[in-house]
Amino acid sequence: MPETKHSMNRRLAGILVPAFSLRGENDLGIGDVSSLHEFVSFASETGFGFIQLLPINETGPDNSPYNAISSVAIEPMTLDCRSETLSDLSREAFEKVIGDYDVETLNSGNVDYVSVRKLKHGLLRAAYEGFMANVFGRVDVRAEAFEAFLEKEADWVNDYCVFRYLMAKEGGSQVWQEWEEKYRGKDKAIAALTAEAGESKEKADEIDRELRYYAYVQWLAFGQWKEVAEYAASKDICLMGDIPFGVSLFSTDVWANLDIFDLDWYGGAPPETLFKDDEFVQKWGQNWGIPNYRWDVIEDRNYDWWCQRIEKTTEIFGMFRVDHALGFYRIYSFPWNPVRNEEFLPLSHDEAAERCDGRLPGFRPLDDESEENRISNRKDGEKYLRMIQDAAGDAEVIAEDLGTVPPYVRPSLDQLGIAGMKVPQWEFTDGHVTSGLKYPACSFATYATHDHAPLATQWDAAKQTMETTEVDSPEWTEARDFLAILCAFAGIERPDEVAPDYSDGVWTALFRQLSFSHSDRVAVMITDLLSERDRINVPGVLDGTNWSYRLPVSSRDLLAHEDHGDLREMTKNVLNETGRARSVGGF
Repeated sequence: MPETKHSMNRRLAGILVPAFSLRGENDLGIGDVSSLHEFVSFASETGFGFIQLLPINETGPDNSPYNAISSVAIEPMTLDCRSETLSDLSREAFEKVIGDYDVETLNSGNVDYVSVRKLKHGLLRAAYEGFMANVFGRVDVRAEAFEAFLEKEADWVNDYCVFRYLMAKEGGSQVWQEWEEKYRGKDKAIAALTAEAGESKEKADEIDRELRYYAYVQWLAFGQWKEVAEYAASKDICLMGDIPFGVSLFSTDVWANLDIFDLDWYGGAPPETLFKDDEFVQKWGQNWGIPNYRWDVIEDRNYDWWCQRIEKTTEIFGMFRVDHALGFYRIYSFPWNPVRNEEFLPLSHDEAAERCDGRLPGFRPLDDESEENRISNRKDGEKYLRMIQDAAGDAEVIAEDLGTVPPYVRPSLDQLGIAGMKVPQWEFTDGHVTSGLKYPACSFATYATHDHAPLATQWDAAKQTMETTEVDSPEWTEARDFLAILCAFAGIERPDEVAPDYSDGVWTALFRQLSFSHSDRVAVMITDLLSERDRINVPGVLDGTNWSYRLPVSSRDLLAHEDHGDLREMTKNVLNETGRARSVGGF
């Protein structure tokens, strides 16, 4: 884990920003480690103590960081692929690859994943060819370092490389259940590839060269990410990672470790009426399609798979959020794969049970209906979370505990010393908005996650609803209450009970009050800090727009351009005033 100069016991503020959203001086259509390097300087200058990122694992075709094809491998698009950075990539080779792309257009809007993925893999391929021609197999420090990486990371990187090689053979599809039968599982696939390699030396060399390419990319990736983490530490900034509770069914992990996953049950969340435009979620719940764990098998394996995930994460991140930590206690589960959701939507519970051998969606392994079950669920959750704490070592663990939260979870997290989330607009005491001063120190306060619209968007929408809907209608009342709650929390006046228009002053009041809270950690979304209106993710939307948002301004401009001077000054003042700046009064 990278060393940081600050004490992690100190009150700190952070910025939530996806790596892909950053805009750098030299990036290629997507935020990468070079963009993050520049953003670290802005965060450090303004007094923030950590930068909260989304998962950086390699994604599938939907580009979702929460649907990665590996729980360890890093997304290649996060790499800085300039020839100045990749020592194996000549300037001539760089220019040849990039000549087929309009980089200015790629950088002008949101992420064009198809083009960016093709571009970056083209550059990485060219670098790999340079490495194989000039370094590999020679008496060379870098050749030795690459071989050392392969040996040290063999437990995961070998499986990953085979999986990626087979994906390429299968037209880029990660849906391993639809691959040729001989590849549908690690043991069968290795036997099949061994047989293929035995056909000829040329075939063996071809397979070996391709497998090494994927390992080479990961070698570069871990090197670049460790370097940016060390740079952040030198600026007294901690990088905060994110570990999803579940993993994609279509991942290296499931394909290579079938024994630890229960493919008869898929995790999700219970029915939620707030999803007004999603009939399935209102009726059945959210079916995420993540396979449930066979915890008995995992425990018999001494939690090796989980420990590996944690240990690789803490090589880069000094703190990390466990997404959907409630799943460790019990998880809402579906007895059907989400590809069948449409089939089950119109069915009654009896009809659905008939198609699933009497099974229906519900919490597993036990519901919370009896005290005995609640005690058992709490005991299990604490056992698994202690395992994560042990594997994390000195890294700080944050639990995302939002959703349908059993009453025993927060006392359990407190007992473990793991900070849970405090979202001001959802925290009430005796029917009134809870003051941030009453939050426990061991908590993580924030107004939003990557799944929420920016506050400016929510505020404007609520104002418009109040102006265009009938007074005292459910919609009008919901909008009024939302604004009243935030105004009450932040001490914003509402003359005649009418909230003011959203403005820099409103944001400053919201930011200031959040920072004054008693929570040791607070974080704000970059979209809120910049008063942006665009969203990072809209849950359930599959139109290709999610996970593509990019900042309208570069990190260097945030740091130095006069247009953002007021933002920098406001941020410094608030963090100094509230005792959260890394060096209070030191600017």
